[in-house]
Amino acid sequence: MRIAYSQVFTVNIIAGYLMGLLGALLSLVAALWWVQAQEWLDSGPPPPAFRALTAAAFTLFTIGIFWQLVGYLRLEYAVGW
Repeated sequence: MRIAYSQVFTVNIIAGYLMGLLGALLSLVAALWWVQAQEWLDSGPPPPAFRALTAAAFTLFTIGIFWQLVGYLRLEYAVGW
């Protein structure tokens, strides 16, 4: 069976890729928010919503990478390594 038709590839690799992509997009949103919010950069810690956004972005990106890694290790083609 070709790798493109493997159920393990589709579920794990593509889902992990999309989750990592979502985390990267949230990171870009947080970066834009950081650039636009000049008033609280010097006055103290960032607001809790910003911290939650950056934490969610980092978490989604990291889980996406590890989900892809698990998918690659579970492929039938990687058994002989």
